[in-house]
Amino acid sequence: MIRRLVVLALLVGGAVLLEPLRVPTEGVIAPRSLFLFGILLLTADTFGALAHDSGLPRLVGYLLAGLALGPSIAGIVPAGVLEDLGMMKRLAVGLIGLLAGAELRIADLRQRHRAILWILALQGAGVLLAIWATALLARHWIPFLAGLDAAPLVFVSLLFAATLTVNSPMVTLALLTETRASGPLAKTTLGVVLVADVAVILLFTVAFSLAQGSLGNETTGAPEILLGLLREVLGSIFAGALVGGVLSLYLKYVKRELVVFAVVVVFATAAAAQALGFELLLSLLVAGFFVENVAPVRAEPLVETLHLMAVPVFVIFFAMAGAELHLGAFAQVWPLALGVAVVRLGAVYVGSRTGARLGKAEPIVVRHVWTGLVSQAGVALGLATIVADRLPGLGAAMQVLIVGVIALNESVGPVFFRRGLDRAGEIVAR
Repeated sequence: MIRRLVVLALLVGGAVLLEPLRVPTEGVIAPRSLFLFGILLLTADTFGALAHDSGLPRLVGYLLAGLALGPSIAGIVPAGVLEDLGMMKRLAVGLIGLLAGAELRIADLRQRHRAILWILALQGAGVLLAIWATALLARHWIPFLAGLDAAPLVFVSLLFAATLTVNSPMVTLALLTETRASGPLAKTTLGVVLVADVAVILLFTVAFSLAQGSLGNETTGAPEILLGLLREVLGSIFAGALVGGVLSLYLKYVKRELVVFAVVVVFATAAAAQALGFELLLSLLVAGFFVENVAPVRAEPLVETLHLMAVPVFVIFFAMAGAELHLGAFAQVWPLALGVAVVRLGAVYVGSRTGARLGKAEPIVVRHVWTGLVSQAGVALGLATIVADRLPGLGAAMQVLIVGVIALNESVGPVFFRRGLDRAGEIVAR
C-alpha cells in the first residue's frame, strides 16, 4: 500500500506541474483528459482500499477521491475535463442499469412483494409528507420559497419534497457487489429501491406539472409538461424492451465478447436516449429485467460479465460523482441541508420500519431495512438538474439545496447500509 501511495503522489504531483492539462477541451476526449481520468481512477481505487481497510464502504473512498481532485478542492480534474468525460459516466450509469435490472428477479419480487410494497408506500409517503411539511413551516428561511403566494408555495414545496423522495440503486448495487451480501435484507432493499425509481419518476412528473402550472408559466402548460414527462417514462420502458430483445438474441445465437457487446449496447442506447429524449438508466434497467425474467435465454453469462465489470464501473461513477460535488454551494446552505437531511432520515426510519412490520417481513429486515434507504445519488441529481433547467431562477436555487441534501445522504448512507448488512449477518466479503 505504501508503494502504491508513493506512485500515486508522484502522478498527482506531475499533474499539478503540467498546467496545460487543466485546459478544458471540446469534441472528442483529448489525451490530457484521459490522463487526468486515469489519475482520478487510480486515486479513487487507492482511497477505496484505504476506506475498506478502515471498515468503511469502498465507495466512500471513491467519493472522497473525486472530491479531493475535483474543482472544489485541488482542481486537478477541472470542470471542463469532467464535461469532456461525460460519456464515461454515461457508460457507467448504463452498465449499472443493466446489472440492476438483471438482479431484479420475478421470483424474489413475488416472494417479497407484500413487504416491498408496504415499505415503498410508507417510506415514500413518510418522506414526502415530512419534507413537504418542513418546507412549508420553514418557508421564510428557504430562499426559493420566500415571497411565494399560497398556491405556488404549496406546489413548489411539493416538488422539492418529491425530488428528495428518491433512493439510490447505484449505492445499493455497489455495496451488494462489494460485500456479496445475499439475504432477506439485501433482496428486500434492492427490490424497494429499484421499484421506487419508477414510482418516484411518476410522482416527480405530477409534482413538477403542478408547480409549473401554479407559477403561471405560459410558454409550456402543465398538461404538456405532464404528457412530455410521461412520454419520456413510457418511451424509456419501450426502448428498454427493444434493447432487452437485442440482448436476448445475442445471448441466444452469439454468446461471445459479452464485455465489448455490453459496452456497445450502452453507448448506442445512450446516443438514442439523447436524440429521442428518453431516460438511459430506466431503459437499461428494463432491458436487464427483460433478459433475466422474460426472454427465453440463459442470462447467467451476461450477469457474470456485468459482475466482473462492476468494480471498475462503480469506481468511475462514484469518483466522477465526488468530483462534481461543489463545496462552495454546499457551504452556503449547509444548515438548511442538514436540517432537511435529518428530517428525511427520521421519516425513512419510521416509514420503512412500519412498512416492513405491516408487510410481515423478517425481524432482521424490520430492524435494518432503513439503512439501505438513506443514500441518494444519480437519479436524484438528475431530477435536480431538470428542476434547474425548466424553472429558471427559482429552480437553480432549489437545485443548490437539493444537491446539498444529496451530498450528505450520499456520504453517510453507504456507511449505514454496510453496518445494517453486517448486523444482519449477510456480508460475505470482508
